[in-house]
Amino acid sequence: MAAYFSAENLTRLQQDHADVHKKFSELRDQFYSRQYKTDGGREYATQGFGRRLDMLVRAIDRVFAILPPEREDIPNKDEVAEAQMAIQAFVMNAFGSLDNLAWIWVFEKDVKGKKGKKLDRKLVGLGSEHVRASYTKDFSSFLDNRQKWFENLKDFRDSLAHRIPLYIPPFIIEENDAVAYRELDDAALRTDDPAEYERLRAEQKKLGAFRPWMTHSIFEGPTVIFHFQLLQDYLTVDEFGRQMLKQLDR
Repeated sequence: MAAYFSAENLTRLQQDHADVHKKFSELRDQFYSRQYKTDGGREYATQGFGRRLDMLVRAIDRVFAILPPEREDIPNKDEVAEAQMAIQAFVMNAFGSLDNLAWIWVFEKDVKGKKGKKLDRKLVGLGSEHVRASYTKDFSSFLDNRQKWFENLKDFRDSLAHRIPLYIPPFIIEENDAVAYRELDDAALRTDDPAEYERLRAEQKKLGAFRPWMTHSIFEGPTVIFHFQLLQDYLTVDEFGRQMLKQLDR
């Protein structure tokens, strides 16, 4: 079976992976060294956003270590399960990191609710109309331009939390091998010989091919290439963090 990624794409993935580590160190240091006006802003910056950035990088590293993009063989169930857990942790912390940024803003800019009351926790979020009312025009425009990305992340998060958890298909069967696969499956189910059963399952597996895809539902979609998706999601979170620092300084 031919390699899934081209040499060019493998080089790009390796470079983007290296960039993630560089950007992480830079951004974390900026949030940690910043002088905050409030204890709440400092806590959400260091114990919230900073720690979540660390979790995102660790999740990416774990997925790349278990299922490197150059890998071509079919991974075992334990490897797939561990990579799935890392991806699920990534998605939850990516979404949580954006909420942390909203909390930093609310504390540092003293954003209030109606009649000057403390803003309800349920109303705190980067996209919340109660919080957005306090943004500058350019920050609102920045969020608008990334709304589609935010909605895709939210869809993965919502499915993970409330519907079908994100998963990696163990392998795929090409259409021209589907009949042979089913025949081997039927034969395996009919045999009483353990050795023959294992042989037939091994033959089945040879027909399969691993693809670096993840999804939460074959009916709801979407299906994405997780190596690229994790890296691009991290770089977008990084972009949100840097933009937030600029806005806080205004």
